[in-house]
Order: sequence, then structure tokens, then C-alpha cells
Amino acid sequence: MHDAELLVWRTIMEDGTQCLGEEQYLKAETYFSQGLLTAYQLAVPEIIAFTLRLLATVRVRLGNLEFAEEGFKQALRICQEIQNSKGMAEAWAGLASVSVKRGMLWEAGQKYEQAISVYPSTSPPLRLGMLYADLGQVYATLEDWTRANKAYIKALEICRSNGFPKGEAELDVLLGELCFQREQKTEATRYLRHACQIFAQIDDAVALSNTLQYLALVHFEHNEIHLAFECQQRAVALCLKFESKTIFSESCYFLSKIVQFLENYQEAKYYVELSIQYYSAQDLDLALRYQSLAGLFFISMDLDKAELYYLKAVGLFEKIDDVRIGEIYESLAALKEIRKRKVAAVNSQDLTEDLSRPPGELALEALVRLAELYEKQRNFRDALECYWKALGMGRDAGMTTDWIESRVQRVSKRLRRKKLGR
Repeated sequence: MHDAELLVWRTIMEDGTQCLGEEQYLKAETYFSQGLLTAYQLAVPEIIAFTLRLLATVRVRLGNLEFAEEGFKQALRICQEIQNSKGMAEAWAGLASVSVKRGMLWEAGQKYEQAISVYPSTSPPLRLGMLYADLGQVYATLEDWTRANKAYIKALEICRSNGFPKGEAELDVLLGELCFQREQKTEATRYLRHACQIFAQIDDAVALSNTLQYLALVHFEHNEIHLAFECQQRAVALCLKFESKTIFSESCYFLSKIVQFLENYQEAKYYVELSIQYYSAQDLDLALRYQSLAGLFFISMDLDKAELYYLKAVGLFEKIDDVRIGEIYESLAALKEIRKRKVAAVNSQDLTEDLSRPPGELALEALVRLAELYEKQRNFRDALECYWKALGMGRDAGMTTDWIESRVQRVSKRLRRKKLGR
């Protein structure tokens, strides 16, 4: 082997690997293509197979799946001829990644299984853990929960036994997500809490914040609102430690939803406004934030501001031609109706009729109208929130609330059915 040519090959591959890590895929492809020409000159099978795999990997990222598949197959043939088990495992894993990109998930699972079966015991165990994790994600996508759980547990054990806490925590999150999807709330909470402990120990603020938000979602979906608030509040505080306006905006938006359920509408408005302030794109998500803020002003009977933010949402929905624009127009129509009744009540000459109306009746009526809109739009969580607030308002005023209670029960039942996918 010529040392000078080998040095050239190594330099080219290092440059290509750096570009791959920086997601400069076209530049990486150029380097690896040059590296392959040099590898053929060296005529060393291991070097040729290794270069083919890296070139195929970057082509997967570029979406050139036919060339990528052929490269992995060539590398596999070479490694089989020279009985290089590690190379065979990596080639099978590469072929699995091509199948994933093509949406052929059962085939991808079989190829990951094949990669694991030939992976040598003398090679780095953490790479084997990654293969199990990839296999688990394929099965999770296929909703083969048993196989996904088995693969994740194997990956978790490898990370734990080899002192890789970050990997262990990431597997905890995947297992927590899996349990959450299977309606196993206790197990999901346990895995996510353990992940939070590890991320805190290794001082990974980004991962800790993301996991806390997932844990908040689990609590929120199971109506443990105070626990959800505690987790999400910590997540928002952590977001301030790293520069990501998008993540901070999303965190504040979810926190506003949680705070609404605690009936702290002023604080909920504050977090939605903060979310809007840190959101830079003019898209659907911003429109949804405006819609949410408008709903909060509607609930508090600040009809002018409600109208203002509904109109801001309309402007964005029109730009992206979203079907939600119909929901906004319905809300504006309801708002207009409530405003007319409010003006009529003020201008009424029948003082006896005015004095006989319970205090807050118009606000309660607005809440019920908004709840009806949410229910019609199948937004059962927000509908339930409005009905609950209307129920509390009616009880405080000494009004008959049986009809509101029946609506609360109806929407609660529909929300449970929606969660179960029925």
C-alpha cells in the first residue's frame, strides 16, 4: 500500500465527513466520490467498502435512493467476500435506511434485524444500541408496540451497561412516548421522569426542556392540570437558557393552554402574547395563536380586542387558504350578535326587564355561544373549558345550570372518544 495515496484518501474522507456532519451534503458527496476513486487505486477491499457506505449514506440524505441502494449493495458484497461482519452490519443498516425513506417499513425492519444478527460482539456496543433504537422506531411507526418495546429496552440496557447516560435518557423518552401511545400513563410518566433526572444531571438544558414538555403533555391529556403546569413552567424557564425563539414561542403557547384550564385567563393571555412576540413566521401557527388570543378576549367580554385578533387571524388564513377561515367567520358572527345584544340592553327603555336579568347573563351567553362554536368545530377541549367556566358563572349567580351540566357531560364523553380514536 502506498502511504502517500493512503494519506490523500484519509484527508479527503475527513473533509467529506466534516461536511456530512455540517449537513453540507453536496460537498460531502463530491469529497466521497473523490475518495472512492482513490480507494479503487489503493485496491484495499475494506477501504473500498467503507467509502462506498459513506457515499451511499450522503446520497440517502440527498434523496438519491437508487444510487444509495446500489452503493450499499456493493459494499455488502465486498464485506461478505472478505467476511467483514462489522462492514456487513453497516451495509444492512444502510439498506434499511433506504427502505425507511421509501416507506417500506416492514422491509426496513427485516434489514435492521439482519444488521443486528451479524454485528460482531467485539465491535463498539453503543453502535449496536443505535441499531436497536432504529429498529424500535421502525416498529413504533408500524404500531407493532411489542416489538418496538423489546428493541427499545435492548438499546436502553446497552446504553446503561456501557455508561452512556445521554443515550439512556433518549431511550427513556422513546419508551415514554411508546407507553403514552398505548394509554399506559403510569409507565410513560415513569420513563419521562427518569429521562428528566438524567438530562438534569448531565446539564442538557435543551433535552430537559423538551422532555418536560412531553411530560406536561402526558399530565395534560390525563387532566392532571396542576402537574402539567409545573412541568411546562419549568420547561419555559429552561427555554430562556438557549437561543431558540421558535421553541420558546411554542412552549409559551402550550403553557397558555394549560393556564386556561386553571381559569387564570389574564396569565393565559400574557403567555399567548409572549408566544406571538417570539414567533417570527407569518403562517398557520401564528394564525392559530391569534385565534386563541381572540378567544380569550371573547371569554372576558373584551369584544373589540377579540375582533381585532380574529381579523389578524383571518388575514393569515386567507394567505394560506386554510379551511379554518370558516371558523373565524363564525366566531366573528357570534361576536357581532353578542355586541348587538349588549348595545340593545344598554339602550333598553324597560328598566324592569334590565334589572330582572341576572348579573353576568350576557357574559355567560357569550361563553356558551363560543363553546357551541368550538364543539361544532370538534375542538372539544376548548369547548369543555368554556362550558366549565359558564357552569361556574351560572352557579355563582344562582341560576339554573342543569342544561350546562348536560353539555359538559356530553363534550367530556366526546373528548374521551376522540382520545381513544373512536
